[in-house]
Order: sequence, then structure tokens, then C-alpha cells
Amino acid sequence: MSEERDGILHIEAGEVRKGLLGLFREKDFSLLWSSTLASQLGDHLNLMALTALIFSMGGGEIKGLEFSKILLLASAPVLIFGPISGVYADRHNRKTMMIVSDILRAVLVAAIPLAAGSMPLVYVIVFLMFSINRFYLSAKSAAIPQIVDKSQLMSANSLLNVAMMVTIVIGPFGGGLLVDRFGYTVGFLADSGTYVISAVLAAFLVLRSVTNIEAARAETRAARRRVLGDTAKHALHVHSAAELAEDAARLRREIAAPIGEEVEVIGSAYHRLIADLKDGIAKMRGDRIVIFSVTSSAAVMLIAGFVLVSCPVLVRNEFEVGTAQLGTLFSVGGVGMLVGSLVVGRFFQTTPRRPIVGVSFLLAGGAILAMSLAGSIPVMAAWIFVLGLFVAPTMVTCDVILQESMPGEAVGKAFGFRDMVAKAAFGVAGILAGIVADVFGPRQLLMVVAAACVAYAGLAFVIFRDTSKLNLLNAYPLMRLGSALSGGLPRRLSYWIAARLSDVAYVLLKEKRRWARENVARVIRKSPDSREARALARRMFRSYAYYWADFFAMNGRRAERVKDVVRFEGIEHIRKALERGRGAIIVTAHIGSWDIAGAALAATDGMPTLSAIVEPVTTKSSNSAVTSMRESRGIKVIPMGRTLGVGRALRRNEIVFVVGERLIDGTGVPIEFFGEETSFPRGAAYWSLKLGAPIVPGFCIRQPDGTYVGYVESPIEPVPSDDAEADVRSHTQRVARVIEEYIGRYPEQWCMLQPIWGKSP
Repeated sequence: MSEERDGILHIEAGEVRKGLLGLFREKDFSLLWSSTLASQLGDHLNLMALTALIFSMGGGEIKGLEFSKILLLASAPVLIFGPISGVYADRHNRKTMMIVSDILRAVLVAAIPLAAGSMPLVYVIVFLMFSINRFYLSAKSAAIPQIVDKSQLMSANSLLNVAMMVTIVIGPFGGGLLVDRFGYTVGFLADSGTYVISAVLAAFLVLRSVTNIEAARAETRAARRRVLGDTAKHALHVHSAAELAEDAARLRREIAAPIGEEVEVIGSAYHRLIADLKDGIAKMRGDRIVIFSVTSSAAVMLIAGFVLVSCPVLVRNEFEVGTAQLGTLFSVGGVGMLVGSLVVGRFFQTTPRRPIVGVSFLLAGGAILAMSLAGSIPVMAAWIFVLGLFVAPTMVTCDVILQESMPGEAVGKAFGFRDMVAKAAFGVAGILAGIVADVFGPRQLLMVVAAACVAYAGLAFVIFRDTSKLNLLNAYPLMRLGSALSGGLPRRLSYWIAARLSDVAYVLLKEKRRWARENVARVIRKSPDSREARALARRMFRSYAYYWADFFAMNGRRAERVKDVVRFEGIEHIRKALERGRGAIIVTAHIGSWDIAGAALAATDGMPTLSAIVEPVTTKSSNSAVTSMRESRGIKVIPMGRTLGVGRALRRNEIVFVVGERLIDGTGVPIEFFGEETSFPRGAAYWSLKLGAPIVPGFCIRQPDGTYVGYVESPIEPVPSDDAEADVRSHTQRVARVIEEYIGRYPEQWCMLQPIWGKSP
């Protein structure tokens, strides 16, 4: 059952009505939606009244810089109060914040006509009004999870965006007519009235708890009241002065404790505010999709800033329209956003968030390009409608991402920070748009904005994505391009290109960069954030790029000279291991280039067939191409998991190549590696013990001149006992010690961009 305690409604699981329109049957959501509608209607009435005020000042041709000033005043408060408003929304009653914000905005807007004779004073009022608006928006966004179930967040945000779109339809159109007919004074007064209505509606809201914080505070207050009440009652029935004195002292302690707490809270408010800001930003930094949401919101507002300055200048100066016609154009865009919000909320609730944003930006870019070429008001209106249709899905999706990804007690901070970044972009765009539109023209500006939209659409599928499983070999066209370049270019040039690409990858591939730092940090026994670890991680990226450059070149015009670039030391150990007739298992690591070593070994006279256990590539076409490349150089591929191929090769007294320090699947065998426990693949030790094949550690190390030295160590003989599992572990540990030695000697060539250990050092 639902129960209201201390102004917070606590709702049992399952008491949520489902469906898009079903949300309107929830009283509190209907109130929030209506309050939002009234508040945002006031925002658009205010915009048209301010536009009329600017038109009345300009007389003839309108300068874009005047609109830039208003956009700057609307954006600056977000930079100052954005994160702060989010913290307050998380720490204080969100309903109260909404009511107080509406009342203050109503007073300020009503004062603008009185200050119309002094534009600097108008600018001050506008700045204060938008500053207070920040607290309203943060409180409203953070309150949504306290009203609807998490599964309904997409629908709820969609409907709230519908409210915004309705105001864009009604506000500019009605506001434009109202201002044209009665003047901007009536427009500002009507705007003030909408804020009053919003405050009245918000007063009837009841928010449910999303954390235990409110309940804990309420219980603490109730416990204090009970203690004080019991103490007072007991004091009335005491029979001695000593008892009375004891109760009085107790009463003083109970009263002083909460007072002391409040004094401490007031004294440390600033420090707690800073701590909360840092906590919220830290939570956001750790979530890739949240960063994507913030970046996309900023991109939307950047584009909006350019469009909102370009369009009034274009239609006023080229088509000579007034406030009413401009309001109609904005309203048409609102209709498009209304339709877009309804569509995404109804049909795309379970669609992955990133594709929605990417496609929206791509289509919005096309619409803006068409706007820049429009030759009449009707054509311009049609493309503004299309733009609104394609922008709305991004706005809804970015809100949902934050509400889905952030914990309930940090939602306000997330929206505050997101709005700060977005409005900063909006302000920058507003300033630049006014200057560019005045110098080069609004049409040229719109063309540039269209190109930026298309560019971000492409980036939306790349930036901040999960790069943990990203692999060049999974992209067949890129793999073939790399093969063609490396095989046809001089080695020095292919290495230079590889180095530049690795530097780009180091910046973009956040997860792989983190793993590289953590891995090498264990090798050099320093912090992953140390200067040495960062430098080595970057060199690891370059070594990996050189590995692929040589891999592809091995199948190009330098293929026949592969023996010339590898010099073996200790190759007699392989021949000695093969003398027993049980084959040899060469265990190496992801260091230098095992592919080059394998190809050179396969081309060495007197060597038997060489097979390699290889991790399959996920893309079928790429896997076939890579397998073909290796087998053309004499390396027979045994797909991982095809264990029978290993046994058959060893029984034929052949060589099996194993890259042995990374566990890809299976349980593995626990060993100590650089002083910490991890798991290595068990296959090499298992087959060595089973068939009596010695393990020969070997490592192909790149030299400064681009050649390689293949170091082959003495065979490690299997020593079986009655405990098979202990034998596998001991045998693997002996191999791990040799691998550890070479990685410690050449850490920059250890191409390990995946996790080896389970936790950070």
C-alpha cells in the first residue's frame, strides 16, 4: 500500500500504471506535466516579448549581436548555478524548489516593463530570471524518478518533452500575436501569470522516496520528538529535586544535540557543496554513456544557439516579417518537436540509445542545410518542422540516459552539470552566431551548422563507446586497407603511419589505455597514474601498431624476406626438444611479434610443420582473411577450443605455438605473476604433461632498426606426479617465470591492452 510520510509518498512495488498515456492517470505526473506546461509556456512568451523589445529598438535592419546578448544572459547562469542547483535538488525538497522558483520568476518578469527604458537593467533582470530558472529545471528533472517507475522514464520524459513542444507551438504563435496586438508589456505580464499557475500546480505534488535518505531523516526527527516528549512528561511526575535536575540536564542535551548538528551543517555547507559536486562529477566520469549524453546535449544546444540567432536575422532582413510571423515559424518547429517526442516515446523505448542520437543528428543536418537554401517563408517553415521532428529524439534520449544511469541521490547533480555544459555551448554559439551572421550572413552560417550536425552524427557511433572489444581485425575493410598500405609502403613510412594512428588510438580508446597502464604498472611496480606508467602505456600502443604493420607487410612485397629480418638465438633448443619425437610446445607472450617469429621459423630449413593456437576473429570474413595470411606463411592455424588438433600435431612430432599469458576463456590455472595471483591458460601445461612434449619458451623482440631477435630458452620438461591439477599449476608457473622475465626486460613491447589481473594495483 502507498503511504505518505513527511511529504514523501512511499509506494510499494507493482503500484505503477503502465503505458504512455496511462501516466496521465497518475495524479502527481499530471500535476508535474501541467506545471511544466505552464512554466515553459511562460518561457516562450518571455522570448517573444524580448524579441519585440529588440525589434522596437532596432527600427530597420536587425543585428544578430542583439540576440546574442539575450542568449548569453540565458546561458551564463547555467555556468554559475548549474551544478549548484543540481546539488540543492539532491539535498533539499524538490517540490519546494519548483514553487519558490516559479514565484520569484513571476515577480522578476512583471518588473521588466518597468525597466524597459534602461536595457542594462533589463539585462540584469533577465540574468536573474534565468538564474532562478536553473533551480526549477534541476528540481523538475530530478523529481521525475520520484513520480514514475524506472521502466516508464522514457515515456515520462517523452511526455514532458511533449509539454515543452506544446508550449513551443502555443507560446511563440500566441505570444507573437499578443505582442503584435497589445505590445510587449502585456506579453511580460502574461508570462508572469503563467509562472504563478505553475507554482500553484506544483504545490499539490507528492513525491515518493527513491532512496532511504528521506525516511532516515524523518525517523531521526520523530525519535528526537519522542525523547523530548517523554522527558517532558516524566518531569511532571518527578518527586525530588535531584530527579528534576537530572531530567533537565537530559532535556538540555537532547535539545542541544540537534542544534549543534544544524550549526555544524551550516558551517560546513560550502565544503559539503564542493564535495557533492565532486562526487556527482566522479559518478558521471565513470560512466561512458552518461558522458555521451552530456556531450550530445551540449552539441544540441550548440546547434540550437546558431539556429536561434540565424533564423530571426534571416527572416527579418530577407523576408521582412514581424514578431507574429517569426512566432509562427517557431511554433511550426514546436509541432515537429512535439511529433518527434511522441514518436520516440511510443516506439523507441527499448531501442539502443546511441543509434537514436546518431540518426537524429544526421537527419537534423539535412534539414538545416535545406533551411539555408529556402527561398520563401512556407519552405522555411516546412524545414523548421522537419528539424524539430529530428531534434526531439535526441533531447528525450539524453534525459533518459541520465535518469537510467545515475543513482537516485545523484540525478540532480547530473542534470545540473549536464545543463551547465549544454548552456555553456548554447552561450558560446549565441555569441559566435551573432558575429558570424552579421559578417558572413545567416545562410552561410546555417550551412556550416548543417555540416557540423552530419560530422557529429558520425562521431556519435564512435566516441565514448565501449572499446573493450574493439579490434582492427573485426573490421574487414580496414584490415584489407592496412594490409595494402603496409605491404606496399617502405617499412619506415609504414611505421610512421602506424605510430601516428597509435597516438590517436591512445587518446580515443579509454578502456584499452586504462588496461595498458594498469598492466605495465605491475611490471614496473608503480602507480598506473605515474608518469612512467603513462609513458610506457603509450609505447605499448605503438608497439602494437608496429606489430600489425609487420603482420600485414609479411603478406605483401616483403613476404619473401621475412627470414632476413629475424635472427634466432638458441634455436638449437627447439631441435633438441624435437629429438624425443613427442613434438615441442613453443610458449610465447604478446611481446614483440610472434607472427613474425612463426613465419621465420616455418621458413627455416629442417623445421617440421608449425601450428598455432589462435583466437578466432568475430567477423567471419576477417577471420578467413587472417587465417589465410598466416597459413600462406607456413603457420597452420588451430582455432581455439579445437584441442584434438594440438594432440595430433604433437604426436606427429611437430611444433605447436601458444601465446600463453592471457586467459581468453575457460577457468584457467591460478599462478603468481609479477607478485600477484592471476590465471593463465592451462592448455600448454596440460598437453605437455599428457604427451610428454617439452615446453620451449620463445620470444621475438623488435630491435631499434626494425629487425627482430628470436630468443629461444631451454626446454622446460614435464614432471608428472599423482596430482594432475597440481602438476598443471606447477608447470604453468615455471613457464610464467620465464614470461615474467622477458616482459620485465621489454615492458614497452608487451602488447597487452586487455586485463590480466582481476583488480587495479
